[in-house]
Amino acid sequence: MDTNRWNIAFTNMIRQTNLAAWGNWTLNPSVVPGAVGILDPVTGSFTAVATIPGARIIRLASPESWSVESSSVHKSESDVSFAGGYLDPSSGTTVTAGLDVAWSFSQEGSIVSNATLLGRSLVDDFGSLMQANYPWLLSQAKSVGYATDAGISQGFGMITQVTQCAGGVNIGSLTDNSTFSLTGSVDGINAMTGGGEASAKVKGSYKEADENKSFEKHLWPAETDKVPDADIGISFQFASFAGKLIMPTWIAPLSGFSFLFNNSHGGTYIADCSVEYTSASSGSQKPISTSISVAGGQAHSIGGIPLDAQNVKVTIHLEAGDTFYFKFPTPIASLLNGNAVFDIYGVWPWSGRVEQS
Repeated sequence: MDTNRWNIAFTNMIRQTNLAAWGNWTLNPSVVPGAVGILDPVTGSFTAVATIPGARIIRLASPESWSVESSSVHKSESDVSFAGGYLDPSSGTTVTAGLDVAWSFSQEGSIVSNATLLGRSLVDDFGSLMQANYPWLLSQAKSVGYATDAGISQGFGMITQVTQCAGGVNIGSLTDNSTFSLTGSVDGINAMTGGGEASAKVKGSYKEADENKSFEKHLWPAETDKVPDADIGISFQFASFAGKLIMPTWIAPLSGFSFLFNNSHGGTYIADCSVEYTSASSGSQKPISTSISVAGGQAHSIGGIPLDAQNVKVTIHLEAGDTFYFKFPTPIASLLNGNAVFDIYGVWPWSGRVEQS
């Protein structure tokens, strides 16, 4: 696996709890709020181009432990002694006892990410800031080939918020049955691995690292016997464009929205489904509506809903049954992967139900 594949795997694991996030597997220091550049949707790698002018950065402190890991990873801790003492960079004092943390990887391709989070840093009112700076952003996009006659291309945009840490460890195993460990002061190792009581005051550090086989690894701080000179982002969120339209939480290229009506769960109701919305690009101020009938045992979709659609209303009427309503005021901000699924259940004459995901 190369570094890009590790970043994909890392991002996919983070998205099990936060669909909007991208992982910063390499602990790239250019991942900061307000950074403008290119985000590759295939690899998740960010290339900084500039920093947006006039950004006001809000810092939300919330120290906590961070742990993202594959099921095949086992973590263990043990006390160590330092003969003659060790000058701890995290506290600036000499300590005689410390901590060793080891990760065992039973399978190649396993991942662990441990850190002590400081909180989040975000760009205040980033939508208004990006709109106000659109001519400048367009010029930056043109300079790297991310603009057309329609405006800025998807994949170019700005980092809107970053989850930062005082120390961190990202490790990926390149072989089966491998072990990686860090040794250092209790404070320094805990700050790097998310152990002990989470504190924003203590910076990560370590005395030595040891591995019995090959690993893809990224540590913060990157060197032994030092504390980091800055905080680092371990995950982030990104806003992009589709022409002049801001995509506030961009996780993949989108051409439009699609709504799938799945009536294949053994039900007998016929579902009359419709999607109504407004769109500035349609040239009409009146709502646009599309409908479809979905019999039991079938699944059909309504697609082609434009990215600038607003006030989307989905109606599902079960013939001889109930009617269900769903609203998406601004789908560009809520349907991050471009689609919504409606699972339809029920056998007549008993009541039916619809679940949206």
